[in-house]
Amino acid sequence: MRLNALSPSHKQSTAAYNGPERARFGMLPSMLPRIGGMATMPTRAASLKQALPSILAQVDRLYIYLDKHASVPPDLVGHDKIVPILPTPGDPSFMSSGKLLAISAHREPCLYFAFDDDITYPPDYVNHMVAALRRHRFQAVVGMHGAAFNIPPMSYTKDRKVIHFQQARQLDVFVDELGTGTFAFHSECLKFDIRQWEHHDMDDLMMMIECIRQGVPRVSVRRPQNYLLAIEQYQVDSLHRASLADDSRQTALLRATYACYPDDWFMAG
Repeated sequence: MRLNALSPSHKQSTAAYNGPERARFGMLPSMLPRIGGMATMPTRAASLKQALPSILAQVDRLYIYLDKHASVPPDLVGHDKIVPILPTPGDPSFMSSGKLLAISAHREPCLYFAFDDDITYPPDYVNHMVAALRRHRFQAVVGMHGAAFNIPPMSYTKDRKVIHFQQARQLDVFVDELGTGTFAFHSECLKFDIRQWEHHDMDDLMMMIECIRQGVPRVSVRRPQNYLLAIEQYQVDSLHRASLADDSRQTALLRATYACYPDDWFMAG
């Protein structure tokens, strides 16, 4: 695992920033480093190549978890912004949750942006997300792809209303779950370590549970139609595709979460 120290480089206008956030976090968020995380695997090499250029132009550093890789691909070697993370022999695979691995090893505050390797992000995406974080005083997780579950939930995939990341939204809206490939948060707002998670193939659901436990709102933010675009969808090795075929494990975890936290849902009451 190659996790290096980070240093801030964004010192933008703080006119829209006010006291409560500074009192809580101790540093102006606009001065914090913008750190990205992504997980990829060999079968996604082509889509990764398309996704990377825009992402790298917008972050100070991008940590890439190389699931199922034995070595770092040549295209990722020597890039001054890319920190490749190879699986440790003998450890379980972190799978798609690997995009969140760097946040647990990073000791200084940052703004963290999680990316997917099969989505193209517009050149102002990170600034758009920072503006959304600021609207919610840096005390919410914000994202594009979201879902609200029917109460009580009976099925993870069939019992929810989905806001797809390509859909336009005129207003920010609270949701239960955010897609981890299109979300961002202040590192002091939410504390977790994916190495402690029981499941690494359902990171959207696990992140929702972390937020519920810590009382952190989830917000699907406003944006124009097709602001983000899918490079590929429903690939053979897609975890989403697998859950559509059989969501029994996700449903069991969802229902157990609802039993513990029956009032903390968008459509509850």
